[in-house]
Amino acid sequence: MEKAFASAAKVIEATYEFPYLAHAALEPLNAVAMKTGDMIEVWGGHQMPDLYQFIVSQVAGTTPDKVKLHVMKTGGGFGRRAVFDADVVAEATAVAKALDWKHPVKVQWTRDNDIKGGRYRPAYVHRVKAGLDASGKLVAWNNHIVGQSILTGTVFESMLVTNGVDLTSVEGASNIPYAVPNMKVELSTMEAGVPVLWWRSVGSTHTAYAVESFLDEVAEAAGKDPVEFRLAMLEKSPRHAAVLKLAAEKAGWGNELAEGRYRGIAIAESFSSVVAQVVEISMPKGGDLKVERVVAAVDCGTVINPDQVKAQVEGGIGFGLGAILQEELTLTAGKVDQENYDAYTPLRINQMPVVEVHIVVTDAAPTGIGEPGVPPIGPALANAVYAATKKRVRVLPFAKGYSA
Repeated sequence: MEKAFASAAKVIEATYEFPYLAHAALEPLNAVAMKTGDMIEVWGGHQMPDLYQFIVSQVAGTTPDKVKLHVMKTGGGFGRRAVFDADVVAEATAVAKALDWKHPVKVQWTRDNDIKGGRYRPAYVHRVKAGLDASGKLVAWNNHIVGQSILTGTVFESMLVTNGVDLTSVEGASNIPYAVPNMKVELSTMEAGVPVLWWRSVGSTHTAYAVESFLDEVAEAAGKDPVEFRLAMLEKSPRHAAVLKLAAEKAGWGNELAEGRYRGIAIAESFSSVVAQVVEISMPKGGDLKVERVVAAVDCGTVINPDQVKAQVEGGIGFGLGAILQEELTLTAGKVDQENYDAYTPLRINQMPVVEVHIVVTDAAPTGIGEPGVPPIGPALANAVYAATKKRVRVLPFAKGYSA
C-alpha cells in the first residue's frame, strides 16, 4: 500500500466529519402492556419482535411462549424501534407488573424524551486518501474510519463484530465495487458515553458519502467525467454499472442544463440492493441552494410491488436529504441541546424535490428496499454543489459545513 502511494503520480486526501443523528420519528415511542389470563400481551411498533418477546418474558417473570406481541405499524421506525433492551416496551411491561396487572398500561415518551433519550446514529470521521498514476487511473485507496461501535456489548456482537471490527461501521466502505489494485480500509473504534444505535441504512449513512463524494474529487484530479471514471472501474461489477448507466441516461447526464442548474451523481450498495441517484439543484448567484430533482435507478432484484419500491426510494431520499442538509444532534456539558422539531429539523415538505424512480428489470432474487434509497442522496448532492460552487462539503450537515 505505501509503495503504491509512493509511486503514484498524484495523491489526494480529504477528511469528512459526520454528526450524531436522531431518528426523529413522527410518532413518539409508545407501547401498551396487559395480562389476559396467563398471557402477557404487548402492543407496539416492534422492529425486532423475537428479541422483544424474550425481553418482555424476562421482565414479566414468565416464558416467551406466554408473551403475545401485537406488531403495529411503526409510525416511523428507522431502526429506533429495534433497540437491544426493548426500552419503552420493557418499561410498559414493568409498570403493568408493578400494578399487579390490574390495568392495561400505556407508556408513551414525548418527542422531547425521544430526541434527548439517546440511541443516535454515531458520529464518525473519515480520513480518505487516493493515489493516481500518470494516466489518471486510481491505483491506491485508503479509508480510515473513526467512530463508536453500535454492536459491541450487544447480543449481535458475536455475529457482526470480527476481530474488534464492527461490520456496521465499515459496510459501504470495505466492499466498494470499484476495481482498485491497492485498497485498505481501517477502523478505530472509540468509546463514549453517548448511547448509539443503527439508523436508516446504518453504516452506509456515512460511508457512501465519504466514498462517493471523494471519488468525484479523484475523478476531477484525473481529468475525467465522474460517470465515465466510475464505469471504467466497474467492469467486474456489471450490476452497479447498469444502475449507474440507467440513472445517468434518465437524468440526461452530459446534456446542457439551464442556467443556474447543476447536477451530481453517486451510487451505493446497501442491503444487497444497488441505487444510483442524480441530483439536480438550482443555485442562482448569491441565492439559496434548492434541490429541484432527483433521478434514481434501483436494482433490488425481482420486484414484487413496483409502487412500494418507488415509495421506499422516495421516502429514503427525503429522509436522507434532511439529514444531509440540516440535521445535527449536539451536546453541551453532556446534555443534548435539541428537544423537538424546532431545533432538530428533518426535511420540510417545501424542501422535497421531484423524484423519479427507475427500476432495473431482473430475475434475480429480491433484495432490500426499505433503506437503500438513503445513502446516495448525500454524495450526489455534495457533487452537485461542487459543480455549482467549486466548494467541497466535508463537514455535515450542509448548514454547518457549507455556505454560498
